[in-house]
Amino acid sequence: MINSVIRTSTVKLLLLLAGLMLMFAIACGGDDDSASDSAAAPAEEKAAPTAIVKESVHEDAEKKDDSAASGAAATATAVSVKKAEPTATTAPVVSSKNGGSLQWGAAPNNNHVFFQQYTPGAGAGWAMKIGDPLMAYGKGSEWLPEKSMAESFEVSTDGQTITFKVREGVKFHDGTDYNAQVHAWNLNWVLDPDNAAVTRPQISAIDKVTAIDDTTLEIHTDRVYTPLLNALGMMGGMPFSKIEYEEKGEDHLRTFGASSTGPFMVEEWIQGEKTVFRANREHYHQENTYPYLDEIVWVEIPDTQVRGAALASGQIHVAGIDSKAKDVIAQLRGTDGIFEAKGMAGVRLSHHNAARAPFDDIRVRQAAQMAIDRAAWNEVLQGGEGHVYMGSVLPPTSAFAYEVDEYMYEYNPEKARELLEEYAAEKGLTLPLTTMSAFKCTDEQLEIGCTDLVEAPITVTTTTSAANVARAEFEAAAYNAVGFEVTMNLGEGKEGPRTFVTKEASFSLRGFGVRPHPAGSMDSYMGYGGYWNNGSYGTSDAQMELHETLKAAGQAFDYQEQVRLYKKCQQIYLEHALGGVKLANAPSFKYWKSSSLRTQA
Repeated sequence: MINSVIRTSTVKLLLLLAGLMLMFAIACGGDDDSASDSAAAPAEEKAAPTAIVKESVHEDAEKKDDSAASGAAATATAVSVKKAEPTATTAPVVSSKNGGSLQWGAAPNNNHVFFQQYTPGAGAGWAMKIGDPLMAYGKGSEWLPEKSMAESFEVSTDGQTITFKVREGVKFHDGTDYNAQVHAWNLNWVLDPDNAAVTRPQISAIDKVTAIDDTTLEIHTDRVYTPLLNALGMMGGMPFSKIEYEEKGEDHLRTFGASSTGPFMVEEWIQGEKTVFRANREHYHQENTYPYLDEIVWVEIPDTQVRGAALASGQIHVAGIDSKAKDVIAQLRGTDGIFEAKGMAGVRLSHHNAARAPFDDIRVRQAAQMAIDRAAWNEVLQGGEGHVYMGSVLPPTSAFAYEVDEYMYEYNPEKARELLEEYAAEKGLTLPLTTMSAFKCTDEQLEIGCTDLVEAPITVTTTTSAANVARAEFEAAAYNAVGFEVTMNLGEGKEGPRTFVTKEASFSLRGFGVRPHPAGSMDSYMGYGGYWNNGSYGTSDAQMELHETLKAAGQAFDYQEQVRLYKKCQQIYLEHALGGVKLANAPSFKYWKSSSLRTQA
């Protein structure tokens, strides 16, 4: 039996835990195991336990940090769960104090530690702790100046120039100076498609960046685009040391981490084993005793059973558990003193490039939609805990969620094959469909980052994690059953750039990341940034309608008008089967022990 707990405590270590959970929640999911946390939707507030970790190596005065807590209730429902006495190996309960080491158990996820090129969904969870973005924001899209590199900003009367005053006296982790010139260089680095920054589409409205002086940064946009401020609150707006990059190179940053400005820094990365994030004691919030941990250790434990056992025995303090691990979830839910945080993440998708044949034909896109049994997919791959897609790419609790009376793409393999046969006959082809056409960019498209593509096999593209391979096999079998012949394309490197930047990958198994404001997801996944060619590179009427609707939403200052327009975008996305096959919203699970995290009334 699961018992609710009243949320009353604001002790600081739990606030960090909550902040980390929010960062996991807003990540863009790629790995179906460890990134099933990507984009959790708000859930009912029930508990905020007090955290107690390993004994501190120092003590600081306690001081409340409300901004770190802003994600706690936004991300998860906390509940206590029942049974079992603590074992002899349980970590001892110690008095609450600053410092110590938080051991976070997770599935293998880190394929490198350079945040600007990081693609797995959990990346934002740690990246947003080693750096401070230009414009940090809270769960309600409110600006958090205390977490931002910008201390103030002004918008021009035409809405296309934003001038920021940035912090003085801040240093990167490597000891080099932060200033407006370095931040301008960072933004231009992200905007350069050759650098394969996965966050580039989110800030692609920027057409000019100028450092007026050491503390004044000016950004000009190619149109009025109100969500840019939120986009600058993610990794694309987070600076790293220019000097370190130029002296040591990109490969060094991928192995040892980039020096940024945040409260933690990458201390050590051992692929497949752990990532250690050490507190930055020179952080500009240090006078407020922030950060208040000595380190966070991301412990990679591939086996979910072992991860759950490590939590139960006190070897780790927090465990992320995949939704497919029904037995582990049941065991933890039945253990006395274990707390659960569950959120609902963004919808999982199997993306394709809607500007390349055969996917430029709506019949082929509809056939792909009807090829998948979503209920079975949710049961097999998410333990039945997800929310099957019915027209809204956003979680059902979102104010921007789109509801339909009747879903048009129920599982119907016979109809799917009929559509493919009709398409093939019209084009003089025979089933199965095996190949994607070449794509030639226009001069205008080339100017906004489009990439020419050669003819290529239709693929299922993802990483080599066991969870993603299982998902790929499930979906490939479904597509092949109706008249596709897909090639498995697993773990060939730079999967994110091929999916997000060049758009050569298809079907690409991804998650629809959710941010506090839908523009953070919709603009990048659907529209102007060019993901999936839904507008900027596409030329069909539906793609351009979506493009123009997103553009209008990005220029709307009225909240209700924004809601209407973003729902309209999802309607277009649904009715024209754009962006790939939407499957189910993914559940997100985190567990912790009362011996490490206790509840105070």
